Order: sequence, then C-alpha cells, then structure tokens
Amino acid sequence: MKNRFEKPKFAASGIAAVPYRDTAYCVQVILENFPEAPFLPVMTRGIRWMLEGIPCLVIDREKRQITMAPPEEREDELLEFYDRVEQGDLDYFATTSKTAHFYEAMIEAIKQNPPPELKWILVQSAGPVLLGDMLKQEANGKPCLFHETLRDVLIKGINMKCKWLEKKIQEDIGDVEVVIDQPETTLVNFTSAGGSGNRGDLISAINEGFAGLTGPTFIHCCANIDWSLLTDTNVDIINFDAYQHAVEASLYAREFRKFIEDGGMIGWGIVPVIEDLLEKENLQSLVEKLERAIDAFVKTGIDEELLASSSWVLPCCETVLLTSEQSDRVYRLTREISETMRRKYGFSSQGTA
Repeated sequence: MKNRFEKPKFAASGIAAVPYRDTAYCVQVILENFPEAPFLPVMTRGIRWMLEGIPCLVIDREKRQITMAPPEEREDELLEFYDRVEQGDLDYFATTSKTAHFYEAMIEAIKQNPPPELKWILVQSAGPVLLGDMLKQEANGKPCLFHETLRDVLIKGINMKCKWLEKKIQEDIGDVEVVIDQPETTLVNFTSAGGSGNRGDLISAINEGFAGLTGPTFIHCCANIDWSLLTDTNVDIINFDAYQHAVEASLYAREFRKFIEDGGMIGWGIVPVIEDLLEKENLQSLVEKLERAIDAFVKTGIDEELLASSSWVLPCCETVLLTSEQSDRVYRLTREISETMRRKYGFSSQGTA
C-alpha cells in the first residue's frame, strides 16, 4: 500500500526545464497558471545544479563535458562523500544559488506571497538511471550506471539532494506537499528488446533514489516503455506522454489498476511540446484526446471515479525547446484542461482527498 497523499483531482502543473531567460517573468507565468501546484523551474541546459556534493567529477570546460573519474583515484573525495551520507548531512548536498538561482527565486516568491490555493510544490532532480546513463566513465566512456561504485554514488547523491530540497521547502514555505520528480527519460534504452538493463537493478535504483522522502514521489518518462517496470516501483505518481502513448500504456491495465488501487496516481502528459503538434491543437481537441485516453483505461476495468481523482494534468514534457510564447501557451492550455476536467467530474480546486 502506497502512502495516502491527497488526491490531485486533475490538478495542473508542469515539467521543470523552461525556455525563459527572465527569472521574474518565469516565476510569474508558473504561479499564474499553476497556483495550486507550482514547480521549481530549471533555466539552464547544463547539469551542474544536479551535481553539487557528488564526488569523482571531471569537468572539462573546453569540451563542455562532465565525466566521472575511477573511484580509486579520488579516495579522499569518496570517503568524505560517504561520511556525509552516513551523518545525514543534507546541507552538504544543497543546490546553491551559484548553480540554480532559479530554484531560489521561485522558493522566495512563494515564501513571500504564497498563493491561497497552494497545496503542492513540484521539484525536479534527476533519476538515478537517467543520470547514470548521461554521465560517462572517464576511463572507458561507458555509462556510470554500469560501474557499481559510481552507480551507488549517484543514487545516494540524488537521494540526499532530494531530501535537502524537501527539507528546505518545508522549512521556508511550511504546510505543503513537496512532490519530488526524478525523471527517467532514457529507460527505453534499457527496457527495449535490445536494451541492456536488468529489471531488478533498475527498480532497485529507482526505489533507492526516493528512499526516505516524506512527500509524493514522481517519475516522468515520455518514451513508451514496459510500464510494469514503474508500477512495480515504490513511486507514487507515474507521468507519461498521454498525447502519443495513452493507448500503449492502457495495454498495462492490470498493472495500472493495482497501482491506482494501492494509492498511486497518474500524470497525464496531454499538451504537446513539439512545435508542429502544438500548433494544430486547441483546448477542445486536447480535452477530447484526454477523455479518449481515460476511456481507454476505464474500458480495461479501472474505476473511472478513482482514476479521475488520482489524475494530474501536465504537458507531455519540458517546454525548453519551444519559444517563450509557445511555452506560455502550453501552460495556459494545461491549466484550462485542468479546469475543464474538474468541471466535468465535479471537482472543485479546493477538493480534498
């Protein structure tokens, strides 16, 4: 049985990376569209903000590349890292204003003037499988995911950073559920027919990345994968690209039914973030698409009322590759779909679990 967090009832939010360069405008857009569940934006294409506190990093500024050195070459760093983890020293893993001023700006804005509707704050770090795939070993160019020690370092480092973020938001803002997103956008590389991942190892890595967090846990995956991999984890919210993959996801109806009945929630990524697709859609067409997606799940035997109450409304993915104006439209559509679905199902914005 999963933790019994408040049900979203089609609450709307977004995925972290944005195209905005004006921090004040970015904060304004997010709070205007998602006052109930704002997210901390990521206003950079770099990954340094994910890595503070992580040992064994090799930063090549000329190549704009980060790799990880063999652990035996960085024993002092490694020992300090594990000592900090053992002590539970969350501040050692803080995301600072040096790498993520955008986090600080959003937290401060909410702290100074919290929206009356505020219930959740969504925070994105990195999934351990994703980060272990992105970061390569300096020695051989292979993903760090396949090095036992480096994989353990990344899992523990991510976990400590997320605990720090959760603690900071709770201290600065108070009574709000902190939803931690550890996206796993490269899982398809490991779960496809030609993939090289061990199912048990992937599930273990995901669970360890979320271990000890007190709020709802959230995984964003926009590829079409074996969804039973995520329904078998301890995650509370599974967010997928419902614009393109709702039918495929509904093929895992038995697994999703158990997941939802156990307290899990679905994040419907229904607003496209690809320019050509976005241009041809409007509120009505996207609502109809979401209704068809929900129907595909309900036809498999999932209780419609339970599914609706367990549903989030989100864009398909990040808006970082769009223009600022297009991103504005994505967020506006996401909010309007949320409002439309709540009216349809009789949910008020202040509904309770």
